[in-house]
This record gives sequence, C-alpha cells and structure tokens, in this order.
Amino acid sequence: MPVPDIVGPTVLTAAGQEYTQPAQIRGVLWEGVTTAGDTCELLERVTSRLLFAGRATGTQTWEGMILPLSAPNGFILNQLSAGRVIVYHAEPDAV
Repeated sequence: MPVPDIVGPTVLTAAGQEYTQPAQIRGVLWEGVTTAGDTCELLERVTSRLLFAGRATGTQTWEGMILPLSAPNGFILNQLSAGRVIVYHAEPDAV
C-alpha cells in the first residue's frame, strides 16, 4: 500500500498571505508577543467565510482551536496585528 503524502502545518506571518489549495483543517493556533486588543482573522479564500478569529487580552497570546474545518478554495490571513498563525492540516486516514 503506498504511503500518502503528509502535509505539515502552514505558517502565516503577515496579513494577505494565503494557501490556495483545497484544505481540510484540523486546528488553528495563533501565538506570539502581542498587545491587548491585537486581532487575528482567518477566512476561506474565495467566499470570505470566517474560519478563525481571535483578540489578544495581554502581552503573550496562545489562542487556538481544534476541530475539523473545510476550506475548499484554500484560506487567507485577512488580519494579523502580531504573532503568527499556524494552520494544521488534516492528515490522510491511516498510513
């Protein structure tokens, strides 16, 4: 049985960066040095459907979620005040 390709996480560091391939997302993490009120927003690339949003409450942010999301047209980092966003792709079933 061939081993499926394993997709590593996509790391986004600036607003406007995008992933243009269809994606099944397992989780999203926003982390880094922030100021209270900094924001982060990840959207589905074509439909602008909200996938993840966060607002920092202090000087160190570690916010995320783990649940399946579908981004059939990829995704775009619409807003990022500080830090970086790590998008974890769902892996193929059983290797």
